[in-house]
Amino acid sequence: SDQPTTLSLANRTYTMAQASNTIKKSLLVLGGNGYVGQNVLHAAIQSNLFSEVRSFNRSGSPNSPPPHLAESLSQVEFLTGDIFDNSAREDAIDGNYAVVSCIGAFGSNDFMKKICGDATIEAIETSKQKGVNKFGFVSSAQVYEGSAGLKIPPSMPMHGYFQGKYNAEKKLLESYPDGHVILRPGFIYGKRNVGSVELPLQLIGAPINIVGNQLGPLSSLIQSVPFVGKEVSSMVPVESVGRSMIDSLKEEKGVILEATDIRKF
Repeated sequence: SDQPTTLSLANRTYTMAQASNTIKKSLLVLGGNGYVGQNVLHAAIQSNLFSEVRSFNRSGSPNSPPPHLAESLSQVEFLTGDIFDNSAREDAIDGNYAVVSCIGAFGSNDFMKKICGDATIEAIETSKQKGVNKFGFVSSAQVYEGSAGLKIPPSMPMHGYFQGKYNAEKKLLESYPDGHVILRPGFIYGKRNVGSVELPLQLIGAPINIVGNQLGPLSSLIQSVPFVGKEVSSMVPVESVGRSMIDSLKEEKGVILEATDIRKF
C-alpha cells in the first residue's frame, strides 16, 4: 500500500509494553535550544534510551537554561549551525538513529513558510540520504485536510506558519511512511524562559485547557467556534510534548498523535 501505516493510541498500549527500552543509539534534535526543543531534549535524557543526545541549532547551547531542565541539558551536546547550510546540516545529521525537528518561528508569511516548513523538509531529505531510521516532527493542531488554519488566505497572518507545517508533514509521510512521529498540539504551555525571566505559562494554559475540554456543554460550545475552538481544545503541557515524542520513537510503525493523545503522556 502507498498509504503510511499509522498506529492509533488505542493500539499502542500493548505495543509499547513490548517495546525495547534499549535503543541506545544517537538522537539529534533540530532547534533544541527553543522552548519545545529543550523539553524534548530533557525527555530524551530522562528516558535513558539514547547513547548520545545532540542538538543542532543556530544559537548553540542555552545561556540560562530553566532550572528544572538544567541538569538534563548539561548532558546534551549542542552543535551550532544553520539548518540551510548544506554541509553543516549533513554533518550534524549523519550517523544518527533518529532526528526530531522542533524548528519553528513567527514572522512574515514567507519567513514562517521557510522556517516552519522548508527547514524541516531539507532535514527530512538529508536524513533519508544519510540512512536515519526515525524522524519526528512537532506540527500543529491546525494541520489536517479542511482545517481552518489551512483555509487562511495567503495575505493573512499565520498562513505561512500552517502551510509550512502542512508541507513538512506531507514530505515526512512520503519519505518515512513507517518511521515518522508527528505531534499535532495546539497552544503548548508550561514554564518558559524569556531572557532571565521565567514565564509560568501553565498558570494560563492549564485553566484554559480545563475550560476547553472538561466543562461539558460550555466546552462543546467553545470547541464549535472555528479556529479558536480547535486551538483551545488542543492545548497541551510542554512536558507531555517531550515525553510523547521520545516514547513514540520506540514504535515500529508511523505514529501521529493529536492533542488528546499527547495529553496522556
